[in-house]
Amino acid sequence: MEYILGFGSPHKALKAEEILKQADVPFRLLPVPKALDASCGLVISVRDGAFEQASGVLEKSGLRPRSIYRKEGEDYVEV
Repeated sequence: MEYILGFGSPHKALKAEEILKQADVPFRLLPVPKALDASCGLVISVRDGAFEQASGVLEKSGLRPRSIYRKEGEDYVEV
């Protein structure tokens, strides 16, 4: 299962990228899926096994995602 973490701005997504890299959490930095937002922006994608770790690391750093979605097939369900 894949989780999409949205931060509301590319700057915050890039900050999350830096934090997750330093903590050695597996993730991917992706463009915002068109199904979620037509604007161009960035999100962090993490697999189910890394979701809790990523959430904890970001929480400790004070950078919380503005939105979290779980990908189910072609759909995104807000968590």
